[in-house]
Amino acid sequence: NTVGFNDDTRAFCSIPARHDVARRIDCAFLARLVAEHRMDEDEAAELAVDLAYRLAKNAYKL
Repeated sequence: NTVGFNDDTRAFCSIPARHDVARRIDCAFLARLVAEHRMDEDEAAELAVDLAYRLAKNAYKL
């Protein structure tokens, strides 16, 4: 899911942890692409912002 989580309040306290883990996994994948010279570092940085912020903002019209 690249536009964020649909969280509910039953697990309210774990929301930041789940988002943190998702961002770390996304960034690890992007770092591997950069290390393998399959993506520029600047492009990976922009994509990381897209995955963590912009896609959710656009999808939920925030």
